Amino acid sequence: MKNSVKGRMIGNRGGVWRATVTEYGSVHPHDGSSPLDWHIAADDRWYSPSSEPSLRHKWYSGYPVSETRVKVPGGDIIQRVYSVATGGGMTVMEFENDSTMPVAIAVTRSDVLTTRPPTNNPPQGISLPADSIVVPIGHKSSARIALKHSQPQPGVLPDDVPDHQQVVRGWESACDIASRINVPDHTVVAGICKVRSNLLLGDHGGDAAIELARLGETHPDSILDVVNAVQRRVKSEKRSKTLAWDTPHVMSSGARASVLLGDDTAAADIGRAWLRIADRSVAEPPVEVPQGLASIAWVETLLAMGSPSGGECKLLPYGIPQTWWGASFEAHGLTADPHRTLGFAVRWHGARPALLWEVKGAPGILLTGGAADPNWHSTDTSGETLLAPPQHAHS
Repeated sequence: MKNSVKGRMIGNRGGVWRATVTEYGSVHPHDGSSPLDWHIAADDRWYSPSSEPSLRHKWYSGYPVSETRVKVPGGDIIQRVYSVATGGGMTVMEFENDSTMPVAIAVTRSDVLTTRPPTNNPPQGISLPADSIVVPIGHKSSARIALKHSQPQPGVLPDDVPDHQQVVRGWESACDIASRINVPDHTVVAGICKVRSNLLLGDHGGDAAIELARLGETHPDSILDVVNAVQRRVKSEKRSKTLAWDTPHVMSSGARASVLLGDDTAAADIGRAWLRIADRSVAEPPVEVPQGLASIAWVETLLAMGSPSGGECKLLPYGIPQTWWGASFEAHGLTADPHRTLGFAVRWHGARPALLWEVKGAPGILLTGGAADPNWHSTDTSGETLLAPPQHAHS
């Protein structure tokens, strides 16, 4: 049962339990059980996050770890929500009292594990559901509660349950399997992390087979799904005079995914299909970052255009975007061709970008400078060079 409330899905990779976290930090399980909401008893009054004008909410770097802040006298109360695999799976609410006064936190379910015992004398002044409990938190201290995903019950929450920083690092490692990108526009990076973590939680909207294979999320029919995704793209381009901007990415990453899935024959077939249309012009990427899976294709295409048939990779094919001029950026695990990946970093020496690169895989690929420096090329698997100052950037 999927909840109809607005928010973002959380859960554990590989698990089946899911919930929606709202913009005020309320957890709505998809199994139909009661929502887990929270309220703050501060020195002056009760605060309900859903109606507080001081509310601030964010997701850590795009991963399914949320933070909600509410201002009370003397500072903020910070709530974080995330899921862990500990104990068969549980969702944790972490509360931090960053104010100068003690507070009490009310949560609207009693079948939760807690790091400290609930109080028997809760503050008055708010009408709470009958199943609620209240946990006191001293100033500059914290407490956690957790809802078990299977057979929730009250009890003591162990101290060794991962904290939000550990969970963020775990999601980061999982999403970086496909590629690791750090560009000056951090909203782009967070958007990619959101798309990938949602895919790993089972939100497979769109044609996700290729990206799932790159993330290592596979099943017995994964190769069929990848090949079908490429075939659909080739069919859609059959009569096109100008290829869609992301067609090279779909085909190169599809060929790479086939190799990752152990099917070199499928990768070679994709390469041959590419050669039949490779002489056509390709549309430039859109100026604005597209939504969903296309956002990954967008930034990876700006960074490098791998060859679906092998042997060549264009770095910065549309030049360095003007908003990146003078700022360091890097990427790792980009598809160079079906059998190789590319990592590179750009640092600046005055007006000139300094490129440091490394190819993983067998030697024999030609790297070119794309529109960033049409005169540069190399067959070395690693090295560094100074590119021409940017003049015609895709921005």
